[in-house]
Amino acid sequence: MARKRTNIPTKPDDARSTRSIEALQQALLELLDTRSFDQVTIKDITEAAGLSYPTFFRRFAGKDDLLEHIAAGEVRRLLKLGEAALGAREPSSSAQMCEYVQANRKLWTTLLTGGASSAMRTEFMRIAREIAYSRPQANPWLPIDLAVPFVTSGIFEILAWWMRQPEDYPVDHVIKLFNALVVDITARPRTLSFA
Repeated sequence: MARKRTNIPTKPDDARSTRSIEALQQALLELLDTRSFDQVTIKDITEAAGLSYPTFFRRFAGKDDLLEHIAAGEVRRLLKLGEAALGAREPSSSAQMCEYVQANRKLWTTLLTGGASSAMRTEFMRIAREIAYSRPQANPWLPIDLAVPFVTSGIFEILAWWMRQPEDYPVDHVIKLFNALVVDITARPRTLSFA
């Protein structure tokens, strides 16, 4: 019996599929070093990856889907670096987070200020919610369903603002902004009475 026809791309877990996905991701990232996302075509991506056009569509619905896949991984990496800062355990993780973005500035500029910004915001929120529910809160009086959008919006807006600044904008200034506007406000334990 023939396989049922579908328009939904698949992302199987076998080694060949994983290599194809990694090659497509790497190709897009390399292309973004030389041109904007809007200027990149699927043909460009498949040629740079050394894969066929149909292989691309077996994995992704389009280049936006590929970018969203990359975005999900990047957000997860970034929030993992920032988790220690927000948990008030390791203040230097704010620096690690900002240095990671700086090292991948071209990609983060595309993700935060380009066509993927809406997907990025959603992904920030989704992953931050997972993290928030998986660990103890520094401030139990602060409702998680308020803290998550507040913190993720703060992180997102600071980083998006930074990506619109000249490339030589000092990273240490961004770290100070991040610590003052996000970490100090939400992660530092404090007592609040509603009486």
